[in-house]
Amino acid sequence: MFSKEKDRTAGSGRFHVGIDAGSVSVNCIVINEGKEIVYEAPYQRHFGRVDEQVPALMEDLYQRFGEENIITLSFTGNHGKSLSERLHAFYEFDTISQVLGATFVTPGVRTIISMGGQDTALFQIGYDSNGGNSGQNAWTLEYFNTNGPCASGTGSFIDQQAERLATSIYGEKTDVSQDRIDSILSDFIRLGTESQKPANVACRCTVFTKSDMIHLQNRGEKLEDIIYGLHVGNARNYMSTIVSNRGIELPIVFVGGLSLNKLQVKAFREYFPEMIIPAHNCSTGALGVALEALEKFVVEGRDRAKGQNVDLEALRRAGSGGGGNVPKGEKLVLRETAFPST
Repeated sequence: MFSKEKDRTAGSGRFHVGIDAGSVSVNCIVINEGKEIVYEAPYQRHFGRVDEQVPALMEDLYQRFGEENIITLSFTGNHGKSLSERLHAFYEFDTISQVLGATFVTPGVRTIISMGGQDTALFQIGYDSNGGNSGQNAWTLEYFNTNGPCASGTGSFIDQQAERLATSIYGEKTDVSQDRIDSILSDFIRLGTESQKPANVACRCTVFTKSDMIHLQNRGEKLEDIIYGLHVGNARNYMSTIVSNRGIELPIVFVGGLSLNKLQVKAFREYFPEMIIPAHNCSTGALGVALEALEKFVVEGRDRAKGQNVDLEALRRAGSGGGGNVPKGEKLVLRETAFPST
């Protein structure tokens, strides 16, 4: 997803790059010293190859902006800490960077629903007497809650269900490799939009959800109703486990990879009709850390050299040697167990 802003890559300037290296994707925002967003990289899954994708991304940015014009490079996200240490770049926890980005694109936002590849979270924001209009530092994090170790409700959770139903969607055995997940997911969501009555899918955890969906299929429920029911159950589970008994205040924004999923957006709007999908909804973390780097290293006069002279080749060598990427094992195949007769 490219930025809707005019591409202002031509000409000279001083730019600040924020990269959110998450569990599923790498997202990137470039801002200038006027805090204008001049570029947003396309949403891209990394499939565990973070140390290959980040150098390729940086080389593209050098071509667009000129290496000498990139003043700061900063990271957030699950893989961000390791990258920042190896590249001597600024790092911020995504809990902070997500809020910085969301409050920038939606000033005065009170509630942030975040659903990424591995984490779901709720942020509730308070402001000083100026009501959130006095700058990005005026907010306070009043409440935060996130999911536990269970992946239920995350982007990876939805991906898994789309892969599992791929054979039913296409009517034949199909390739469900990682490289095809975007295509499968697109067809999965498109079919779900045809639902007239969502099936009741509990979404309590990944194991129970799979059992529910198999039971519904065996009972003859329409596939589109199961798919939409999965998203409705996902929203319901978020409300019961993450929101719980908290009061929710407007404005509400929905960010993260699942905010691109129109079925998930539709399901949440049953609870929050006025929920906003803001600009740069998948890149608020990257935006937030870029803004913070600008503030710390330029406005506050700290060491602005952080993030310059980046050794991308060293990072690439580490990646090709398996130093930073997620190792891949063989695909798990479940086989029927034969028990001896008694």
